[in-house]
Amino acid sequence: LDVDGSPRAAWRPLMSAIAAGGYTLLSERQRQADRLLDAEGAGHLVHDMALDSERAVWDEDARPWRLDPIPLLLDGDEFAVLAAGVTQRMRLLEGIVRDSYGSRSLVAQGVLPGVVLHGSSRYQLGAHGILPPTGQYITTYAVDLVRLADGTWRVVQDLTDAPAGLGYTMLDRSVMARLFPETFRQYGVAAIGEHATRLRQALASQAPAARMSPRTVVFTGGLGHPYYIEHSYLAMQLGFHLAEGADLVVRSGRLWLRALGGLEPVDVVLRMLEDAALDPLDVPGAVGRGVPAISLAARRGGVTLVNAYGAGLGEERALWPFHGDIAQALFGETLRLQALDPTGPLPPLASTPQYKGPGCIPGVTVLRLHAVAGPDGIQVLPGGAGRVLDQGDLPHLPTARLVKDVWVVGLGRPTIEVRARPVIPQVDFSSSIPTRAADALYWMGRAAERAEVAARTARVIGVQLDQDPGLPTLGSGGWGMGALAVLRSAQARPFPLEDADGVPMVDRLAAELDVTTQVVASQIGALLQEAVTVREFLSVTTGRVLGRLARTRTDIAGDDVAADDLDGVLVDLAALAGLTTESTVRGPAWRFLDLGRRLERAFAVLGAVEAALGLAVEPLCLQPLADAALAANDSLVAYRRRHRSDVELDAVVELLVQDDANPRGLAFQLDRLREHTAALSWSEGSELVERASTALFSIGAGQTSGGRRLGIDEMVLAARGALLDLSAQIVARWFADPVDPHSMGGW
Repeated sequence: LDVDGSPRAAWRPLMSAIAAGGYTLLSERQRQADRLLDAEGAGHLVHDMALDSERAVWDEDARPWRLDPIPLLLDGDEFAVLAAGVTQRMRLLEGIVRDSYGSRSLVAQGVLPGVVLHGSSRYQLGAHGILPPTGQYITTYAVDLVRLADGTWRVVQDLTDAPAGLGYTMLDRSVMARLFPETFRQYGVAAIGEHATRLRQALASQAPAARMSPRTVVFTGGLGHPYYIEHSYLAMQLGFHLAEGADLVVRSGRLWLRALGGLEPVDVVLRMLEDAALDPLDVPGAVGRGVPAISLAARRGGVTLVNAYGAGLGEERALWPFHGDIAQALFGETLRLQALDPTGPLPPLASTPQYKGPGCIPGVTVLRLHAVAGPDGIQVLPGGAGRVLDQGDLPHLPTARLVKDVWVVGLGRPTIEVRARPVIPQVDFSSSIPTRAADALYWMGRAAERAEVAARTARVIGVQLDQDPGLPTLGSGGWGMGALAVLRSAQARPFPLEDADGVPMVDRLAAELDVTTQVVASQIGALLQEAVTVREFLSVTTGRVLGRLARTRTDIAGDDVAADDLDGVLVDLAALAGLTTESTVRGPAWRFLDLGRRLERAFAVLGAVEAALGLAVEPLCLQPLADAALAANDSLVAYRRRHRSDVELDAVVELLVQDDANPRGLAFQLDRLREHTAALSWSEGSELVERASTALFSIGAGQTSGGRRLGIDEMVLAARGALLDLSAQIVARWFADPVDPHSMGGW
């Protein structure tokens, strides 16, 4: 509001729209924002679940943050003033960092006391002599600002080390743009999408000299880093590989990415890992997260770190009292943005409206703006993110989880100076994939398939029991023993089963059904944990399915599991399988994901055949057991459509094992494995697949011994043995870091 209490010009249209729709509109927008944020940023939900795999209940209040449906509005004139101040401050901090790791003229002139500089924990001695190729130490910058009650803005903190928040800003904007599409067009909200392009150009311009096709990675601290999901989201938006410390290695003065095809060179690192965790040779605390000798590679010009190592010095608050004198010494300028003194009493702060159902209340918002220094100079993102302070919060130590999208309105269409932009060379990295990512995708595929098998099997056996309670005693318990074996098979646990000491079969079955359901939950957890580390390889829609699976996992991890819960799991897993088939480019990433799926499905078919058909039960029991094996592998409808008769052992085996037209059958899986090993030019893998294929048609004439059908058991043992060898060789060949450290691939 203005001083007279009337709405400011920038706010009038939005306040009119809110007034017209009432709090019902805001309540609905809040609900939609929650849903869209979970969908667009499902990685946050998945990340939370993956880190706490034992948590059984999803707490709605535990969401990482909530997006206020009321944005923070800045008019064009006010933003222009802020942008000028942010630009100056970025230049100032760049000058301080460059001078401190270079000539230290500011100390020599007495402008900056040496005791203050050298006493800072942010001052990295190991950063001396590391001069970026363009001389630019700070390429990305973020600053937190708060508005005082008199309308002036103050700096709360600078972020120059590994500035966070850009990915979150982009995520919040994607949600708000879907909530208010008409409002965006009507009010002329400034777009922020161009910032990603500017960042890519800035990173390319920082590459070491003579690198015609510079390779950039986003360097993260891994799953345990508090901003890991933002790192993943940002890497996906920029189109860069997300790399952890274990993915990178320094050889011959350069930085290399451990990839499936060997070591691939890295020219530019957008580091989201802080100075203190970057290089364990400089900072012992960085062991296990950083990359040994990465600062040495930067010193020798083998790689560019963005921001440069040591740039965290720009965040030092102890230097704030000297910023004004330094600005005069470096530029002859007066500071446009003054800092807020966090040690003294806070002055009155301005408020903005926030939605708190069922109405609105005033709240103090800390504004984070982002800037990038590129070939066209410093560009400030026309928007940002706001954090609403909770009662008792300090602006530089917010605990609040309510955030706001920041809209800049009224910029109009400024005159754009036409200039030639540097062209980023087109490079095809479609065949490049970090070894860690291929490993995660492979196990993600296996976990997804095992979860589906366990869910479908529990559903099938549960339905059979509901429809015919007399089954447990059928054939002197023959069906019950077979059903127990089928459930154990779905859990990937061994059988024959141990003695139960007189426990009724129905109770044993109930216990195994519970265990199988918990296997579903644990395998979904494993799936999510792998998926969150390779989010940049998965589509947005895939992320939404993962978010639903995360919630469903908490439902089925409880004591009472409804049949609908398992049906929901099967639907979501089917959606996931469809997306990986139809929405993923057939490159190495997809190939290893599908390799895991096909191998696990092959094991599942073998297990079901061994459990249900290998047991020499009475003919009366064979029918429901064969039905269970077919249904557990989603082939019962196909069998009935083809034969239109009661099940016959040979026909069931033919459909599940030998029919290469059945996408759920074993032969079909081996055909896909054959394609993958051939595409990978992996002769040893191809030989193992052929060995497994040979076993499919060696089933004997139905001889039995010890209550088992020997032909089926022999086939299962032979095929499974070859596939177990294949599984072990995949890990040894591709994931056990077999790369010769002195081999630089084809580079």
